[in-house]
Amino acid sequence: MKITIKTFAFAFAFIASTFAANAEDKETKASKFGTGIYPTKNGKINVLVNKADAESNTVLLLRNENGDVVYRETVGKDNQKFGRSLNMDQMEAGQYKLDVISGDEVQTKSFQVSEQQTERILTVK
Repeated sequence: MKITIKTFAFAFAFIASTFAANAEDKETKASKFGTGIYPTKNGKINVLVNKADAESNTVLLLRNENGDVVYRETVGKDNQKFGRSLNMDQMEAGQYKLDVISGDEVQTKSFQVSEQQTERILTVK
């Protein structure tokens, strides 16, 4: 009996990069929102957004390595704090970019989905 098991593993992901600004950035422009993006063990990406104002909608765009949009969601401007869980189980292996857009500000996170294959072993007794 031939059994093939495929599971997706995340090779790397950026974890919770919120409000990372140096002294120069603070003088020029403060971020209007913060994001936390991290993978889960069961093949999902959690996205957390915390906006400072309710002036504009927030758009989540997930793009594959060819630049094709594979997921798009618009969240109303009155939702200042929200979270989403994106299921990556059915996504093909490759590079992905997640853009979180609010007003004229864009925060982008890149990650890779890789396929982990099991190895077949034959034992004769």
